[in-house]
Amino acid sequence: MTNEIELDDVDRRVQEFAKGCLDALTPERRAECEVLSVLDEGMRLRPAEDDPDVVELLWGGAVIGVTTWAWLNTGETPEGGA
Repeated sequence: MTNEIELDDVDRRVQEFAKGCLDALTPERRAECEVLSVLDEGMRLRPAEDDPDVVELLWGGAVIGVTTWAWLNTGETPEGGA
């Protein structure tokens, strides 16, 4: 049961992160990503190539946001982070 609660928390943080990224897009960029997402795998997370502690949110093949794995997993900002 504990794992389900933790997963629910992670799911909520991923949703919050995705919503914030989408809200930050300009209308033009959002329209472009919507069109490209039909050809791509849709919205997904992937590890950043240059930093294993960072996760990128992709939509329509474009990076629309970045955060840390630590924040997605725990909700805590790493030391020195914003």
